[in-house]
Amino acid sequence: MIDLIESLNKQFNNKYNFLKLLSVVYEKKQKICTITFLYPYQIEEISEQDKTEIDKYINGLIPLSNIIKIKFKKSFLDEKLIVEDVINFFIENKKGLIPYISPENISSSYNEQDVEINITFNQDVLALIDEFELRTQLKEKLSELYIANFTINLIENEDTLPEKIEAEDIIPTLTKARRYNVNIEKKLVGGDIIPKPEYIKDNTKPKASVILSGLISNKNQKKYVIKKGKRAGEEKSLYSFSLRDESGSVECVYFCPKSHEKTMNAIENDTLIICVGDLKLGINGKLTYYLRKISLASPYIENISQANDNIGVENMIRNHKQIIFPDLLPRSSQSFLFEQKIDYNDFISNNNIVVFDIETTGLDPDTCEITEIGAVKIEKGEITERFSSFARPKNPIPIEVQELTNITNEMVKDAPKIEDVILDFYDWTRGCIISGYNIINFDLKFIKKVTDRLGLPFDNTVVDTYIVAKQSKIHTSNYKLGTVVKALGLTLTGAHRAFNDAYATAQVLMALNCKNSEDNLNKK
Repeated sequence: MIDLIESLNKQFNNKYNFLKLLSVVYEKKQKICTITFLYPYQIEEISEQDKTEIDKYINGLIPLSNIIKIKFKKSFLDEKLIVEDVINFFIENKKGLIPYISPENISSSYNEQDVEINITFNQDVLALIDEFELRTQLKEKLSELYIANFTINLIENEDTLPEKIEAEDIIPTLTKARRYNVNIEKKLVGGDIIPKPEYIKDNTKPKASVILSGLISNKNQKKYVIKKGKRAGEEKSLYSFSLRDESGSVECVYFCPKSHEKTMNAIENDTLIICVGDLKLGINGKLTYYLRKISLASPYIENISQANDNIGVENMIRNHKQIIFPDLLPRSSQSFLFEQKIDYNDFISNNNIVVFDIETTGLDPDTCEITEIGAVKIEKGEITERFSSFARPKNPIPIEVQELTNITNEMVKDAPKIEDVILDFYDWTRGCIISGYNIINFDLKFIKKVTDRLGLPFDNTVVDTYIVAKQSKIHTSNYKLGTVVKALGLTLTGAHRAFNDAYATAQVLMALNCKNSEDNLNKK
């Protein structure tokens, strides 16, 4: 491997010792190798003569028959840019800390090329950062991006930890986890949990947002005193216990806000619970489950019809007269998505994915009804089929909803019942990953209400495109579908109609799963 900086300095007697190699990108299809150098912000500009000299030398140095492009980028020590890169570092390396990170608890100052970064965290988070040696990793990352000497100061500050953290659930995507059913009896801590836990034995490595269920044992409460900040002297609680299911056990930790202490104290040993949390290496070096959502659970007991689930479902599908016939979408109809053939990662290339959206009579799945389902199927990186149907609700569509969706009572009066639409939709989606925009918090609740009523095991792996977008490097003011579509340079026509929203969401999901998605985002 050629050390370009060392070779330049040797060839030109350290004339260019202020340069730093930022990146070398080889585009195989275009046969272009792009080499980007950083130079300090104190230097006004690299002269054309110097650029030509460097270009000529490197083209002679690298034995490639392809095109070599040399670029120069000024290393601006801008506080906003540095803060963004600090946040991006935690997003890429430790998703479990994302709820604790914001521009408000990060600041930087610099003098010439000496940069000091101050990050304030709760004492519990600081312990995790030390545990994973993230300070050193962050310093190394920033040193790659800027020409500067970095000092990272981690400051303990209780005020940076909110009393209640509602982090988004990330459903595993590339490998379908083994899951089983439990019934949720009562929500205790945090938001709703999808009652499909994984087996503890199957989780042997750190992973974000894992759903597990089991009996608790060896429950302990440890009090500690906040040392600094406005709440200095205040006591808080750390709960630890073992969680075991039929496959194995895992040690659990919950940093408890004062508002939840009474609830946690009421949970007894041998209580069956279901949780959402992050699996991380604990202080003892063992895999530890850091919880943020807890609900009481009960075993899922199958009745006679459920015991013969597969037979019953197949008979139901076989006896159902199909009423919705998905359309094949010709390749030409999606040729405008991207200017050229794009290589997708394994998630898009190796999976069949159904992206769907629904329109409803209101927001509450317990009292409101589905009026339209629209969906597309992605196969091997191409949108191949369309599923679209109205559904006839039992009650009239409120006028304000009609104005929002442009779906009137007249349009749905002769539509099929939602049960018939769902049977066709279920059959069409079997074996596919399910996706959509913010479907975990909305669409899936409506779908599950109907499938549960019909006795259909709608247990496809779920990937919420809204969460994928939030975890990406899109620079946007918010994460509404229309805003994300625009940020990616895509189009959304006829918003608030199910098929149009589903098609736009499919484009977003594909764009965010390109092998060169980071480059594409940076070009926007």
